[in-house]
Amino acid sequence: MIREGATTITVGQGPDAVDYAIVNRMKRGDLVVTQDFGLAALILARGGLAIDQNGRQFTNDNIDLLLHTRHVGQQIRRAGGRTKGPKKRTRDADRSFEESFRTLVLTSM
Repeated sequence: MIREGATTITVGQGPDAVDYAIVNRMKRGDLVVTQDFGLAALILARGGLAIDQNGRQFTNDNIDLLLHTRHVGQQIRRAGGRTKGPKKRTRDADRSFEESFRTLVLTSM
């Protein structure tokens, strides 16, 4: 489907191909919505803004802890352990996302 104002791109295969395609196309100050901590770290390093689907803003102050938490979870799963998945989406999460998104857009103008 073609939408006015939207561009569709195709990227190669690979574990981080989409992440690199996003980072290589972004400009300083762009806002990216992602739940991927690694992509968020790359966005921040390039001077971008990043929030997750629930409205949590990724910052230089919280990204290291989030990346560490992700790493620990990966170690647990590799060792055969289990970790909790994401919570079910709620209306509060929708409102929180909308509020954070609006705030970031308005303050970055």
